[in-house]
Amino acid sequence: MHSASKTRKKVRVNGIWLKVVLFICLLGFIFWQLYSEDWSKMHAFDLKSPLYLLLAFVLIGANQGCEWLKWKRIAQHLLSDKTAIRSAFFAGIGTGFLTPNGWGNFLGRMTYFRKRDRMFIVLSTFVSNVSQVLPTIFYGAIACAFSHKLSLSLAGFVLALGFIILIGYFFGEYLIPKRATRNKTIRHFRILQDRLSSLRIPLFFWSNVRFLVFSLQYVLLFMAFGYTDFWFLLIHVWLIFLLTSFVPSLWSGKIVIRETAAIFVFTDSMVSIPDVVLVSLIIWLFNNVLPALVSSYVWFPISKKRSHVVD
Repeated sequence: MHSASKTRKKVRVNGIWLKVVLFICLLGFIFWQLYSEDWSKMHAFDLKSPLYLLLAFVLIGANQGCEWLKWKRIAQHLLSDKTAIRSAFFAGIGTGFLTPNGWGNFLGRMTYFRKRDRMFIVLSTFVSNVSQVLPTIFYGAIACAFSHKLSLSLAGFVLALGFIILIGYFFGEYLIPKRATRNKTIRHFRILQDRLSSLRIPLFFWSNVRFLVFSLQYVLLFMAFGYTDFWFLLIHVWLIFLLTSFVPSLWSGKIVIRETAAIFVFTDSMVSIPDVVLVSLIIWLFNNVLPALVSSYVWFPISKKRSHVVD
């Protein structure tokens, strides 16, 4: 028993060190790319269209609004207290920011629910997060088909992977045989699966809308610095999202990882590397840091008052 526990702990520690090493290597790569640029021949960081920057900033509300509608659809199965629903949403933003890839948002949300509802919170949040991965894969496959950075065969592989995840997303419970059991946990899990079935289509819809909003924000930031080829920028932004989807990150927002992917995607193009790094940092500030700061004022410290929960 102790041996198994030590093995799991060792695997977790090794995983953390692997992420740290990856983070340092990618950070060194970014600095090396910036150092090797001939800064005397470029006009980096030249803000030419402040209106596009303002529009990208305004879209923070639309981005988080899509996530709010997803969460509201989930929470309507549990709570009638609108204040608790809102507080749980902001708590999820805060804990998501502190966890790798933002997948720890369920930790903050659970604090406003009774213990009996926690499994539903975990499962529904997981389904919501998976629904956000799907548009990244499908639009990424389109980007592979139109970009010369990656091959068409990779586009086909990504598309096939997307369909497999899509089938699991919509029909996962039907792939597992339902056998009679006395285990209360398994029976409770099956009941929750039935409750989750009504959430899948709305979550998938709002995840697609959120992905397109996020993509538009990214493109608008490039346009704010003088780049005008909208389709070229959009395709390459989708490619960045695809490349960073399954890479482990120390923190939410894919900081450093996204910058590295962006450098790879835009190398040998009209977009300068310093602008690539700057825009990637701004999008991280807009969609990760600022919402986390706002959420910290809303939900911290957590209220100990229990909310009314409906079955």
